[in-house]
Amino acid sequence: MESGKPALVSRLPGQPVVIYEAKGAKRAPPTEAELRRLLRYGGYLPVQHDCACCGKSWFSMRSCTRCWRAKYCNSSCQQSDWEVHRRMCREDATRSQCFKGGRILELEILPTIETLNQTQINEDALFLDLDKCPKHGHNNHSAFLGVSQFKSGHLPATIRYDEVLNYILAQSKTTVRVLVKWTSTNRPEGDACARFRGTRQARTASGTYVLDNYNDFRQRKCPVENCHRSRDLGASHDIFEGDLKIFTNKHVIYDDDELRQTVVDFFYDSGDRFGVFREYGIKLFYTKPSSDETFLRVTVHDAHLLLQLKQLDLDRAVAFKKLTQPMLRAMSAFAIVISHPHGLPKRISVGRVVRVTEENLSGETRANAKVAGDLEKKWFETKNEADYAAFMEALGRLNLPVYKVWYDTATCQGSSGAPVLFGARQTAGVWGPYIANHMAYDIDEKLNYFKVVMLGNKAFTNQL
Repeated sequence: MESGKPALVSRLPGQPVVIYEAKGAKRAPPTEAELRRLLRYGGYLPVQHDCACCGKSWFSMRSCTRCWRAKYCNSSCQQSDWEVHRRMCREDATRSQCFKGGRILELEILPTIETLNQTQINEDALFLDLDKCPKHGHNNHSAFLGVSQFKSGHLPATIRYDEVLNYILAQSKTTVRVLVKWTSTNRPEGDACARFRGTRQARTASGTYVLDNYNDFRQRKCPVENCHRSRDLGASHDIFEGDLKIFTNKHVIYDDDELRQTVVDFFYDSGDRFGVFREYGIKLFYTKPSSDETFLRVTVHDAHLLLQLKQLDLDRAVAFKKLTQPMLRAMSAFAIVISHPHGLPKRISVGRVVRVTEENLSGETRANAKVAGDLEKKWFETKNEADYAAFMEALGRLNLPVYKVWYDTATCQGSSGAPVLFGARQTAGVWGPYIANHMAYDIDEKLNYFKVVMLGNKAFTNQL
């Protein structure tokens, strides 16, 4: 990221330390011509609203964060209209549930779903309600481009290469849609989904799959009640169980009660659902309290799916090897999000990395980072299951320092847990994209962010 510069800030105990800030960080709102151009390449049709104060019509308006109904051009219009609007403003619990502590947790909420089997419900129609989206005024829906429409012309000029495009498209195959159909009664007060505890108020988010140990799979009876595959495989059928994991945010899936009502859709790239595989969550693993990450294991009903995932991993590796070092360094200035906004087919959005900070810094957390880093190194060396378990347990237990990466890429309801391709990691002198999970949108900063725990001596500091 040659365009940015490290900030010379004293390291106060417990205070964030800015280690990178891009020049010209503030992005101008899109012009109407830009919105129209994006639409030609398959972006969402933006929702047009009238300003409640001046009456101007536009595609991306600021929303009242109490009722989410009144729309405004800017803060000036909103302040001018308050004396009138306050008489009719009523808090909307459903729309405001994701608006917590100055940030939007981007979970798309559905009406109550009574059964896990979704064969009789058009989920797409339920999710698509852009008019109620609380991100109006914070981004525009036309910035999300379908995977099949995404071309090299949509990339910033400095990374406009076929090799970069092919890598992004290969990486996009790993994004999955996560649908959770129960809210645990164990969620604490103040949690973003606390008001839905004990209900089947469903929500959708995104995630990414990781497949390790390709050939280490075993068969066992499917543990899922009312499994939708019982129709074609029989009431008592087998699944393949192995090292296939889905990474997403902890605020998406809180505990095992929610896991049992979670489904994952692979390859949901188009509205016709051609080639989609639906699987079920069966085991929830460690969580990273410092970075809001968790992962789960899912059922696999088809050996063909395993072969497909294996091939996609190989294709991704081939695409990565074609990236040159200058390309990788240039990619470090950008954050590319691959998600299922509003629970709809997979979309790609591109933005810039604006700032990187170090947080939760103390002697204790730095010591914990070294412990966790040593355990990770041992697991890499031995590939032993016990060493892997020890590393995972440490990540879930230890209080760790984190990097907080801020970016202006378009995200929306349903983007929580989506992979963010961020090219700012260097190992043994070799640059490579870093993939993390999108966490939330900060209302005050008007930026998205994710957090990555620090392990051992790994750092972004000398790379940016």
